[in-house]
Amino acid sequence: MIFLDNASTTSPCGDIGKILDIACRSYYNPSALYGEALKVKNMLEDARKEIANLLGADKSEIYFTSCATESNNWAYEKGIKNKKGNIVVSASEHASGYESAMAQKSKGVDVRFAALNKDGSIDEDDLFDKIDENTCFVSVIHCSNETGTLNDIASIVKKIRSVNPKIVIHSDGVQAFLKYDYNIKELGVDLYSISAHKIGGLKGIGALFIKKGLNIAPLIVGGGQEFGARSGTENVAGILSFAQAAKHFKQNYDRDMIIKMRKYMISELMPLNVKINGNQKAESILSVTIPGIKAEILQHMLSDKGVLIGLGSACSSRSRNNRVLSAIGLDQKEIEGSIRISFGIENDMKQIIAATDILKTEINDLRGNMR
Repeated sequence: MIFLDNASTTSPCGDIGKILDIACRSYYNPSALYGEALKVKNMLEDARKEIANLLGADKSEIYFTSCATESNNWAYEKGIKNKKGNIVVSASEHASGYESAMAQKSKGVDVRFAALNKDGSIDEDDLFDKIDENTCFVSVIHCSNETGTLNDIASIVKKIRSVNPKIVIHSDGVQAFLKYDYNIKELGVDLYSISAHKIGGLKGIGALFIKKGLNIAPLIVGGGQEFGARSGTENVAGILSFAQAAKHFKQNYDRDMIIKMRKYMISELMPLNVKINGNQKAESILSVTIPGIKAEILQHMLSDKGVLIGLGSACSSRSRNNRVLSAIGLDQKEIEGSIRISFGIENDMKQIIAATDILKTEINDLRGNMR
């Protein structure tokens, strides 16, 4: 199989077997006070420090969650300090961000969605038109999980601070973490969500960066784990895999190669009269609209030939609509003809050349059949 759906998940990397073995042998509850449990606690704190260092944060600013969806839910639910104020959210948010915003709207919060440019980036003019003295929370995704378009979060944050320094600013960093060179302090955000299984870690573990000094209430209460902010016995195997995967991904992610693979596929597909969604700042994600085909049928045909691609966010795969592609101007027919190809550290040019040849053949065959 040639796996080209890395934006949905990734193959576990590093010595996951060793991590699971450690978790099985050192099964003690990290909150217990005897020696063996304290050793497990120390392993968790070492993992926290590893992730914090890669993000450019202090380890006390990293809070482990069950996934990025939980991190986003936590940010929206507890990051909004003034329920009578308004919140501004980019139209390109992941489903977990969008649905969190809609949940706040159902509670009576004034929710404003900022439009997108044709290339998938946030329309900053519209964003700042919607921000005012009553805005208390803003969320702008760092890298779109649909188009791969990168937003300049550091610049956006500085502009927001100049308008209203009291606004709590969140960014979903799932598709950007470790793929781009940045320091969380330079971004200037208050809250930042990341996930393990997008970078080779196990599923079921994520984290929320909470800027030191920001008082945010717990989403889950109980025994007081995670500095009292997120209760529940820690997922030891998941946390250790997160740190190992992050270190492995950082060492092995070759941006130049990822860009080369993406450019090659674009150059080969363009003669087939396709449309590329997103901008050239996108690297690991390629969204393509192919006129005259049904993307779902193409996906199954490719799968039969050993090439696995996506149709967009896996979290929204049950719906024929695509909120983000619609926001950048695609109509329903174009959305139904759109695929998402996403590259990872396990891919190489040999795979991409083979996959592209198969893709071109299947597109032409499908178009012929549909005629």
